[in-house]
Amino acid sequence: MSISRPTRVALFGKPPVPGLVKTRLGASLGDAVAASLYRAFLLDAVAHARCLRGPITLFVDGDPAHPALEVVELPTWAQEGADLGERMAQCFARELAFGVPVLLAGTDVPTLPERVWHAAREALETHPQVYVPSVDGGYVLVGAREVPRFDGVRWSTRHALADTLAQNPDAAVIEPWYDVDDAEDLRLLRLELALRPSAAPTTAAYLARLG
Repeated sequence: MSISRPTRVALFGKPPVPGLVKTRLGASLGDAVAASLYRAFLLDAVAHARCLRGPITLFVDGDPAHPALEVVELPTWAQEGADLGERMAQCFARELAFGVPVLLAGTDVPTLPERVWHAAREALETHPQVYVPSVDGGYVLVGAREVPRFDGVRWSTRHALADTLAQNPDAAVIEPWYDVDDAEDLRLLRLELALRPSAAPTTAAYLARLG
């Protein structure tokens, strides 16, 4: 289906500062390497999000004016809320006020394909929300035409998507993808980029230098 109306994109991220990002990867790679790797994730996530050709805003867990974020060249806002659900709800409330659908994704999914971004946007033509599941029971992207409900979701567990869908039963669920949080995820990422470095060029180049 051809989509004519615009779509806004929101990304959730952090300043790529050693010790503040990807701490599980930092335990094995070192904090400085983990932060540089996350910086590459961030740049590739932004590049993929640009495929929708709509406005992109970075919502920051931390200081939205941190100089380390200048590399993304995006408007930045602070995430607001006591937990992830509140922060996402606040983000959707702000972005939906512009009157167009919104796609919200994390920045630890550097290879999330453009086909998934487009499929999520198309799903919003017939559903109030759309989710891209992750292999751990959560999700890496949520799109909405109205603010989803996130009350009582068990975040960071295998129940997160199921809890969310229980409150938003009319949502669409499309092709799953994976985020990169730990050493096992990084092995999968290395394998994908060895076969298809164009999936995340900045990340692929950094990993190649890292060896």
